[in-house]
Amino acid sequence: MSYYGGNFWRARWSSWQDARAGRRAQANGRWGFLRAPGERGPLLWLQTYADAEELQLALELARAITDKRRDLRVALTFEEEPEDLAQMANGIPRLGLGFGPCDHPTALRRSLERLRPLRAMTVGGTVRPGWQQQLERAGVSALAVASEPQAPRAAPAGSAPWEAIYPRSLGQWQRWQTQGLRATVLQAPVDFASLITIAQVEPNFRSLALGSRSEALFWVTGLDPRDLPAWISAWQAWPHHDEALLFLESRVGLDTLPALSRWDRSPLTPGSVVWVDSPRWRPALAAAATAIHAEALSPALTWQLFAGGRPCSMAPRVELELPTTVDLAPVLVRPSGHAEVLSYWWDMWRDAHGARERGDALRRLFWQVRREAGARLPELLQRVFDW
Repeated sequence: MSYYGGNFWRARWSSWQDARAGRRAQANGRWGFLRAPGERGPLLWLQTYADAEELQLALELARAITDKRRDLRVALTFEEEPEDLAQMANGIPRLGLGFGPCDHPTALRRSLERLRPLRAMTVGGTVRPGWQQQLERAGVSALAVASEPQAPRAAPAGSAPWEAIYPRSLGQWQRWQTQGLRATVLQAPVDFASLITIAQVEPNFRSLALGSRSEALFWVTGLDPRDLPAWISAWQAWPHHDEALLFLESRVGLDTLPALSRWDRSPLTPGSVVWVDSPRWRPALAAAATAIHAEALSPALTWQLFAGGRPCSMAPRVELELPTTVDLAPVLVRPSGHAEVLSYWWDMWRDAHGARERGDALRRLFWQVRREAGARLPELLQRVFDW
């Protein structure tokens, strides 16, 4: 990823490389050469970082905001552009999209001079120190949604420039408490990512993949590509593998693995291992899998797994941060190693009632969090309306 921190020379070097490669929009955006969308009306500067899921959340917030306040323009900046950005942003009025500035004062001051925002909002990521400082100096108030705070300052500067902060989890709420904020600024935890989770999925994937057979299918997500060979070996050594299907999701696959996006929709051969090469398959897999194991998680992936209502397990190192206090230990196991995961899968395969109880508990939590987020969103939108 190109450099977006506050070091002048590193940012200049990244911009020079981008310009040489023809990525002029990124090179210019990094130094604050931004253009406000439209011609009239107050503007919200909506900043995201390099995470595609957080960018999607920012886009859906922009959609809701522009629907609530019809005179407001939104300039949404990011640091990496997903291939389907145009499709993700389709139908959002008064929206401008582009690469954002690095965290150097020159780039940030230029951005603020060119955009002249009424307010700023950051979604996801960690708040950049330069961004916060320049907003304070310019007198621009800001909102933070699902963003991590900076490390605590030696002498906290109170609540400037924050108007309101919406942490996505109890842990994030506790970390914001170290910033010396006014009580009215820090809101109760809420995860708006649950609102954009695909919660109702037709069960076509399972019947297509298995055909008329009654075998099981399993899904491992969040894999490091280097771990794929070990998972394949463990699967092939499992006595029950030739009665089931295995789907492995990672950023990069293996030449020996067929990619799910190239599947012709005919039933798969029992014992097959398939590479999940795109996040777009997650809703279907979450609803169809006999059991799921996660080696890594994002907030969006967490809610997609829970919405599927299937039994899940997670690696011991995975930190699960939720906006509510709930003990998931009875239903969310943490096996250590391939053998324990496969043993858990076999238990869930044989015990349909127990598997359903575990999956239902996770699905109830998802709907609880989603209802809370749905009840809290109007307050955020009314705040924007009142500016």
